[in-house]
Amino acid sequence: IEPIIVRPQKNGRYQLIAGERRLRAIKDYTDMTSIQAKIADVDDLQARRISSAENLLREDLSAIKFIEATIEIIDVEMGKEPEYLTVGKTPLERVVKLLSKLDSIRRSKERGSVVLEPEKDLSHKFMGQVESIFQNLPKPLEWRSFLNNDLILLTDIPSKVQKASIKHGLNKAQTKALA
Repeated sequence: IEPIIVRPQKNGRYQLIAGERRLRAIKDYTDMTSIQAKIADVDDLQARRISSAENLLREDLSAIKFIEATIEIIDVEMGKEPEYLTVGKTPLERVVKLLSKLDSIRRSKERGSVVLEPEKDLSHKFMGQVESIFQNLPKPLEWRSFLNNDLILLTDIPSKVQKASIKHGLNKAQTKALA
């Protein structure tokens, strides 16, 4: 069994970062009184990334949960840039706006259109970071594919369908068909 991951708190207790399902299964289905844990001395952002990365590796993860965990990792990594945090109120809004803007700039360059200096600066500042984040995900992805094929499950599909997708562990194709 993989150890759970915890981090120390100021009150002498520990906060669970990753392994909630393993811990719950051990409590519910065994008579074990202790479990192996890794103690990670990490800040809130690092804890969010560890937790999200753990979720991405789950085998039974629905398409919606996979996309949400990916957004969480992107938001944590990009959240180190104050300029990024101003583009939206929620992680989903920030990720959609950033990736859409980078894609728009990329398409303009490919068409030979004039790209304004602020947009060139934005592209230079964030493109390498975005590509690096996507390559270093637990399951590497191409960011343009994520923008065009995955994010629409959260932006264009009704929440009722999203909830059903999560409940039944549906993949992308099944979720789109249900919508």
